Amino acid sequence: MATLLIPRNARLLAAALAAMLAAPAAAASGPAAATAAPPAFHVPAPLMRTLPNGLRVVVFPEHGLPIVQMQLLLPGGVAEEPAGSAGVAGATAELLRAGTSSRPAEVFAADVDRLGGSINASASRDFSTVSGVFLAADFDAGLELLADATVNPIFPDESIARFRMQSGNLLLRVRMDPNALADAQLWSWAFEGHPYGRPLLGSLESLARLDREAVRAFHRDHYRPDRAVLAIAGDVDPERAFAAAADRFGNWAGRAAAPAPIEVLPAATPAPRIRIVDRAGVDQSEVRIGFVGPGRASPDFLALQLANFILGAGGFSSRLIQSLRVDGGLSYDVRSSYTALREAGLVSLGAAVRTDSVATLLNRLRDEVRRLATQTPSEAEVAAARRYFQNGYPLQFETLGALIAQWSAADFFGLPAGALDQYVVDVGAVTAARVGEAVRRWLDPQRMTVVVVGPAASLKGPLEALGTVEVVTPESQDQAAQAPAVPGPTPEQLKRGRELRDRMLAAHGGLERLRRVKDSTISGDMTFQIGGRDLTVTTEQVRKDPWRMVFNMRLPQMQNGQTLEDRRGWLYTLVSDTLSVTEADSASVEAMRMAFTSDIVHTLLAVTDSAAVAVWRGPGAAVGREADLLEVTWPAPAGWTGPDRRLLYLDPQDHRIIAVDQGESPTRPGTFEVRRVYRDYRVVEGIQWPFHEERLLSGTRTTIILIQSVALNRGVPDATFSRPTQRQGERLRR
Repeated sequence: MATLLIPRNARLLAAALAAMLAAPAAAASGPAAATAAPPAFHVPAPLMRTLPNGLRVVVFPEHGLPIVQMQLLLPGGVAEEPAGSAGVAGATAELLRAGTSSRPAEVFAADVDRLGGSINASASRDFSTVSGVFLAADFDAGLELLADATVNPIFPDESIARFRMQSGNLLLRVRMDPNALADAQLWSWAFEGHPYGRPLLGSLESLARLDREAVRAFHRDHYRPDRAVLAIAGDVDPERAFAAAADRFGNWAGRAAAPAPIEVLPAATPAPRIRIVDRAGVDQSEVRIGFVGPGRASPDFLALQLANFILGAGGFSSRLIQSLRVDGGLSYDVRSSYTALREAGLVSLGAAVRTDSVATLLNRLRDEVRRLATQTPSEAEVAAARRYFQNGYPLQFETLGALIAQWSAADFFGLPAGALDQYVVDVGAVTAARVGEAVRRWLDPQRMTVVVVGPAASLKGPLEALGTVEVVTPESQDQAAQAPAVPGPTPEQLKRGRELRDRMLAAHGGLERLRRVKDSTISGDMTFQIGGRDLTVTTEQVRKDPWRMVFNMRLPQMQNGQTLEDRRGWLYTLVSDTLSVTEADSASVEAMRMAFTSDIVHTLLAVTDSAAVAVWRGPGAAVGREADLLEVTWPAPAGWTGPDRRLLYLDPQDHRIIAVDQGESPTRPGTFEVRRVYRDYRVVEGIQWPFHEERLLSGTRTTIILIQSVALNRGVPDATFSRPTQRQGERLRR
């Protein structure tokens, strides 16, 4: 549950860092800056070969680092799920690592960990991917593991049962997050009746029917070589790569069925189609407007990219920010996006706003779209958008994984050879007139669909003046009201889990010492990786039970932070003598509450909750170290549906925590999105406290924390956690 909200905090932090990093570039202005040529950038062309079974193999030799990245793209995504089997594409991808015909799940995981590499799989709307990264010296062994998972999975019944339970719980959690719920409902409503409208996670009803035969059938029909592409990049000889691919995948057989194209553009209607997702008793609503647009290969793609930037994706210079935040004060959380898939795309405008202002917001959003269509954007606006995409384009190829992902997607979408290499030039050729034409063609207010997550009793009347209104509840779209059941753990697993829990608590100082901690102040340095660069900032975290926390981050030119006071929270920025404070919405408050529980003390104390269930999940490994796996599940905080689940990796010798996985991914059910790795334990008032922490998001290290000091039970005043004021800003500066 926690990780559903972590990206929200990450976006806030990234925005502050991006603003600081962009400051020197922003200083360049005037004619010279406006007419400067974009940086030349060349996307390498791969070497290609097709195996007799139809599998295409492409190789990007790159000898800068002794690493090899590989990705197998299979054109079997959510859009190709059989009717009534929503969720089976994600289940198939996720369960590839649940054991093969030659390796039980624990052996497969141990073999991957032994090499220090990783293998992951996921399903998107258009396709599925299986990817891996290994040292160049382990290329053959890593490719064999990837092939084994792809070709020979066994999909055990117990793994499928566990997947059903975890996915059902994730669906229930998404329903409690208005932001995620609005996005999911917009896709469903805009693409009603089309495969792109299918829920990525499935539904409670479809999950209840999910069984081994359904997963095996999807694998049999879509995991076939004739339409698949294996991309390999890194420190490997091309001939060696082709030979290894032929050896590992040469016996893979079968043909996959080609999908039938489906008309996606909805017919014009007399008025917009409006769906209210009823959430009674809330003061703030999530609003989305959607337009079905063209796919990635469309001639209008680049023009709509620029239009989206001008409209809402361009930050403070965008029209929506100026109209709705700066001039109108309607919303401080307004944005737009354009997602282009193979057959179609979706342009989405979104904002969070007070419920009594929803109708006003919708009118303003519609007016801004009409203005962009009727008044061709200025050359200055288009030039700024062109520079943004041209200058940022090389960042999309920073890693080997990014290179093969970009190339494979472009190939799947049917882009001509050399299209990636031509992108910067093609963007530079988009004129203001072309942008206006694309907006008029695709962003037609008569074709727009609207989703509002909020109280239907307050919204229905005002919105009926704008168009046809449909009221739904998330529950009404499932025939089942509860998450699918899964067999419980064995008595042996429960007994061993309780034993490990007790040993872990003793190893960290004992339950009595942990319970005596009432407040903590932690100071240190955090290093973030932003755009391939490391940025180190000074931080301070102050916690006080119950549910009070301040997190302050000191940057060279500003300070940024969050304050939590039980059920209220604030986000603040201090620049020079100016303190800017914004009240956090309910989702951000819940994110802060989850962050409050993520320090070592509260992690350990949560395990002792009377309702917590500790289950031993066998031996495993984390960060190259053997570990005992302890899965702990406990009730979620008030206001959330479904349990909170974390996987703790314990040192088999001293029983201290090596790592913690938390937050099951909403797009890859059954996996944990965030990992915290602990090292350098030191004794603080009898408690073993890690002074070195690494945080990984989806397997990528994002943060390193080096703690300088930990102070416990210093009697932190309650006033520390009230709404930040200018006076507190003076304290922060000191």
